Amino acid sequence: MPPDSSPSNTSPHSTPRDVFPSTRWSMVLRAGATTESQAHSALESLCRQYWYPLYTFVRRQGRTHHDAEDGVQSFLAHLLASDSLARARPELGRFRTFLLSALRNFLTNEWHRTRAAKRGGGQPHFPLEFDTAEERFSREPADPALTPEQAFDRNWAISMIDHAIAGLRDEYGNSGRAALFTALGPLVLNSSNIGSHAELAAKLGMNGHAFTVALQRLRKRLGERLRVDVAETVVDEVSVDAELRHLIAALDGPASFVP
Repeated sequence: MPPDSSPSNTSPHSTPRDVFPSTRWSMVLRAGATTESQAHSALESLCRQYWYPLYTFVRRQGRTHHDAEDGVQSFLAHLLASDSLARARPELGRFRTFLLSALRNFLTNEWHRTRAAKRGGGQPHFPLEFDTAEERFSREPADPALTPEQAFDRNWAISMIDHAIAGLRDEYGNSGRAALFTALGPLVLNSSNIGSHAELAAKLGMNGHAFTVALQRLRKRLGERLRVDVAETVVDEVSVDAELRHLIAALDGPASFVP
């Protein structure tokens, strides 16, 4: 495949805009219509992917690394073992909204009661990357105007974009275009951060037009992948565009935060 060829329209990661997939979160909310093991597996997968925004929410409330680790681990164990999903309300159709609301309630009502039992050899914890969480948190901008909720939304958006980019990296690598992705990847969100397009095009043996087209195709694929990922965290297609706008706004900080 030539280096600037676009992915096939039959990519398993593509989702036509007029066909809403059976998402992981909607499957969880419709647990009564599927098997308990399927709903549990879907919820666990979502929690593994988006645990770090929960960690930052707790840290932004002034908690230590160890307190945040303990709180998030205990919360996730509680969520998977409880009937919280049975009480999920339709207005909390976004997984992001449900998860943050459930965490708030847990920290207020449950955490202090369960900490001793968890530390005393209770349920096994998620094998999450808490060994890197503190260093990752220390690299975040120290913005006192950023509320815990805004930090949560910002890190949720970053997690979704990182996941979509990781999928693109695999997609391009599997189709023999790893070098193209290495050159274009840093430009997909910011065109001014690495050298000139002409220099990069020359290194890839491409002319300027071909390089520009390849970058446009990569950005389009990122948008398509991000849309599919967002669809897995809301319950209907109508919510996808609103959720995308919210998350993009969250990346800009408090000035553009959408409550």
